[in-house]
Amino acid sequence: MAIFQNNIKRFLLHKLNFVLLMVIPLLFIVLSFSGSGAQKAVVGIIDHDHSLLSQRMAQSIKTQADVVTVTEKDMRDQLINNKVDSVIIIPKHFAQFMLAGRSVKLQSFHVQESNVSSGIQTFVSSYLQDVHLMAGSARGDKNMFYKALDEYQKNHLGLHVKSTDNSGAQKEKTMGALGFVIFGLFMIVSVSSRFIMEDKKLKLYNRFFTTPLSVRSYNVQNILSYLMLAAATILLLMAVLVFGFHATLGPSLFNVFFVLFVFSVVSVSIGILISSLAKSLGQATALSQLIITPVAMLGGCFWPISITPVFMQKIADFVPTTWGMRALTSLVYGNQLNHVIMDLVVLLAFAAVFFLLASWKKSDIAR
Repeated sequence: MAIFQNNIKRFLLHKLNFVLLMVIPLLFIVLSFSGSGAQKAVVGIIDHDHSLLSQRMAQSIKTQADVVTVTEKDMRDQLINNKVDSVIIIPKHFAQFMLAGRSVKLQSFHVQESNVSSGIQTFVSSYLQDVHLMAGSARGDKNMFYKALDEYQKNHLGLHVKSTDNSGAQKEKTMGALGFVIFGLFMIVSVSSRFIMEDKKLKLYNRFFTTPLSVRSYNVQNILSYLMLAAATILLLMAVLVFGFHATLGPSLFNVFFVLFVFSVVSVSIGILISSLAKSLGQATALSQLIITPVAMLGGCFWPISITPVFMQKIADFVPTTWGMRALTSLVYGNQLNHVIMDLVVLLAFAAVFFLLASWKKSDIAR
């Protein structure tokens, strides 16, 4: 097990490896859990109707949350940067359709499903149902409708968006932290490809095969060493989440560990593929950096995929980080491992394809 031991020693001797796999994710985990979860919700409203009814509804929402004006252009940035918890879009002809007795559905966006965002949606839905009933009773009479609406808003206590616990907010923070754990594990792409390229650069790659060591043994030991590093990273970061921040990781810690470990197999496979394609250490490093951050962004490690443009959401289905985050989200929100079988199958399929491509490239070179 000379290759296995050598890789572990090399990892321990280089501080950069700790920074990539552990320190950077730890810093972002701390940021994910920073701040108070007891702050009042902030709701952005985009009013395309500018009617008396839309103004009344905004006033009603103000009893439940802080209301700010946003535009569709900056809405995504406001959500990503946590400046607003939810955004509600009031369409044109909103008042006209409501007074005509037609049901109107408002578009709403939020970063993560939580007790706060769910409460706001429930409040707005209840408000619209009541307004629809009043409009039906008024039968198109605006004066009667707005008189009833004014009385309703004076006397209606409403649903106050509060929670007896912070489990929803805690789950949001947990998913934000797990996104950076995935990002940290994805850094194994850089570590594994760099180690193999260093072996080639120092001619160790060729020397190994002048000994009884076979190509298969070399590859197996490499893979096992990277997976051991991944397992240690997962255990450390999960310990920080559970004992340091009391993160809500769902019904089973083992399930979360298993999904993260399967994802690390994908990371190792990509690293080995890069090492088989690159002709130098510089190329391997450049390819790794070109892949890691964009794929992490597309896959929802830094922000939810749901707030990205539709074309990016379609592209996201073809990157492994998406399937890792989907599986983790399902587990954190109470599901068991059998609910994420498809996500795990897709991740393993990614790994198999990358390993096969790396093997094909090596055999091709051997010719």
